[in-house]
Amino acid sequence: MPYVKVFGLDDDMLDLATKLTLDGVAYKPFDHAILASVLVRLSRLWAAVGRGISFCATDADLQPWDAKPPLTAAYDQTHVWVYGDFTLADPPRRQDFA
Repeated sequence: MPYVKVFGLDDDMLDLATKLTLDGVAYKPFDHAILASVLVRLSRLWAAVGRGISFCATDADLQPWDAKPPLTAAYDQTHVWVYGDFTLADPPRRQDFA
């Protein structure tokens, strides 16, 4: 499929997965790898385009709301707005979000 890009974890992603584990940002082992790969890939995309990047997380463990400040901070540092479903409507994107 032309819109699906499969990639392996690189050293930056593996390093971040370890940091996420040690910092208690993601709680399940598979979530560490998924979150690290998403954050690294999206931070690289942000560096290239520097504007609104969104991610849909249907897995509750990867959603930054419901009292998960470390997870929210990880997404915010990467300039990624997280939606809870594929309509990309909820939660509404903040006006001040870069």
